[in-house]
This record gives sequence, structure tokens and C-alpha cells, in this order.
Amino acid sequence: MNALLLAMVWGVVAAIGFAALSKFERSSRLIVRAERPSLAPTRALWGGDPVHPPSRALTARMLAGFARLARPRSVVADHQQVLRAVARGLGATALFIGLAMLPLVGAWGGGEGAALVLFDAKQGLALIALILLFIAFARISVGLAERSPWSRMGSARQSSRAIASMALLTIVLAPLAIDAGSLRLHDIVSSQQLPIEALVGFLVTLAPGWEDTLRAWPLPSWNLFVQPLTALLFAPAIALWVTSPRVDDPATGSLDLSGAGLDADPSDLYWSRFDARLARIFAAGLFVTLFLGAGSIPFLDPGVVLTRLAPYYGEAVPRLIVTTILLGSFVMKMLLVLAFSTRLARIMASARDDRTLRLATRRLIPLAWANLLLVAALSLWFARLAAGGAL
Repeated sequence: MNALLLAMVWGVVAAIGFAALSKFERSSRLIVRAERPSLAPTRALWGGDPVHPPSRALTARMLAGFARLARPRSVVADHQQVLRAVARGLGATALFIGLAMLPLVGAWGGGEGAALVLFDAKQGLALIALILLFIAFARISVGLAERSPWSRMGSARQSSRAIASMALLTIVLAPLAIDAGSLRLHDIVSSQQLPIEALVGFLVTLAPGWEDTLRAWPLPSWNLFVQPLTALLFAPAIALWVTSPRVDDPATGSLDLSGAGLDADPSDLYWSRFDARLARIFAAGLFVTLFLGAGSIPFLDPGVVLTRLAPYYGEAVPRLIVTTILLGSFVMKMLLVLAFSTRLARIMASARDDRTLRLATRRLIPLAWANLLLVAALSLWFARLAAGGAL
């Protein structure tokens, strides 16, 4: 029963992220820039009102989508139907497993109990890297299943991006495991609930007398604040993997000749967009988990809330309230990350693959190595200080 309830909650969170991402993508695509009205999207003459045409209605778009799906499927010669179906199944399964690994709310009631997660793996970070590898392999296989040589060129682009992303992600995620002392995602989230003791000690040294205030309002040790360079490096690393080789990818700003989907049926295009959006939701949820403390809220101690509500409502109701608040916090963080990443993808120029790979291999990977050595050295230093040893 608990697993079924968690699966339903996970499905609702994924559906909210999917709907929000669809809205963000459409809004960013149709937004009108006041300083450059010539870039405004064109409106059909049959639409009636040029400001609010019928195509902006959600029901009209849904009916149009269902009408396309209801059409007979087009059969393209030399398409590898079995390979494409297997690749899509493999990619969707890997994405679902990855989403099931994300600890949305931590423990029940925000306490120290068992993690409320569908799939709690002790080697979580290593398994995340393996899942990303399977998803990249599935996308490459989908491009190879099409007959067009341009789709195979898109698969080659995806494979080069996957290799660079995997090498960069491996080095970027290592400092998180060193800081938390574990590869388990729940342990990484739990380590971000503690206050930044080093910062508290440093501020107390500079301004004596503030110790009680800093203890009462502890700054959360989110990895976004503790390891900002790791968070900055994680963004381009995951962006290399999230980028889809579709020809209709709106992030590129134009249609590319090379990419998957040149001979795709409408249902195939829907599956490709579903895979791309679900991958972005997984990437946003992973960023929230690793760098924003999952569902934790700054300056909110779940134990204090439980203590104050227990005399009036018992134990179960306060824990349910706290868990719901933490779940809402995770969803809000994920939506903010999706909105920011969508807007950033639309305003930034799209670089060529060779330049992107050169930046990743010659600039970002050495910087990630330096960040890894710095985090390892600081961890040893703080461990020596905690043990009372001399430097």
C-alpha cells in the first residue's frame, strides 16, 4: 500500500512537471519582444483575433493533437521498427527508474526514519550515471533506426555529446559523494539539512556575540551554497545529455538538417517530445535533489513544527502536514528550475557541436578536476579540525 501511494505521488509530481514544462516551452516560443517586434510569431489570417487566435486555446490544441494521432500511421520503407520500439522502451524504462530514485520528501514527517522513495539504492550516484548512459544509448538507437542518413548524423552528434557528458558528470558528481560520505541520494539530501558549521564558526570569530542568533537561524548547507562551482559545472554537463537530436528541437532556434525525426509519423514525434520533456524533468529533479536540498525549506525545522502541533492533533496529522509541505517545496523548486532553464535555453545562442565538445573537454573537465581536488582537500582539513589534530 505504501509503495502504491508513493507511486501515485510520484506520478502526480511528474505530471505537474510535464504540464508546466509544456507551458514554459510554448510561452517562450510565442513571447513577443517589445524591442524587436519583427521577431513576433506570425498569426494565421483565419484565426480571427490576431492577439488571441483559436490555436492558443488548450482544448483546441488537444483536439488537434488527438486528430493527428487518430490518422493512419505512415509506413516508411527501410525503417527498423523493432529497433526503434526496443530503444524507446529502454529509454522510457531508464527514465522512470531514475525518477523513482529521487527522494522527494526525505523521511516521513521530515524526521530521521526510512526514506520515502520508490527505489532506494545505496550506490545511487553510480546508478544515475548508468541510467544516463542507457538513455543516451536508446536515443542513439532511435536515430539509427530511421532510414535517413541525416538521422544517423544526429545519432553521431548524440553519441559524442553523451561521451563528453558522461566524462564530465563523473568528475562533477564525485565532490558530492566526498562531502556526504556516501553515494546514496537520501544521504546526500540529509547532509544538506545540517547548518554550515564552518561558516558559523567563521562569522562568530569575526563578530563575537552572534553565536546564539546564528544557531537559532542556521544557514542550510545546500550544495548550491557549499559547492557553487560544482553546481555551475553540473549545469553544462547535464545540458549535454538533455539536448535531444530532434530536428524540431525549439532550443536551437531553427530546424537542423541532421537529427532524428525527419521521416517521423505524428505519433513518433509525440513520443520523441515526451522523451525529451521527461528527460528535462528528471534533470531538474536531480538538480533539486543534489544542490537544493530536495524538499527542505530554509529556517524551517520539521521537529519544531511536530512538537508544537502534537498536543493538538497527535502524531499522524502533523507528520502528514509536514510531509505535504516538503513535497510542495520540492515541486516548487523543480518548477523554478524548469522555468529558468527553459528561458535560458531560448535566450542563449546554440553553439556548434565541435565547439561545445571542445569547451567540455579542454575547459570544463580540467576545471572539474581542480574542483574535485579542492573539495577533497577541504574535507580532509575539516576532518582534521574536527578530530582536534594539528594541520
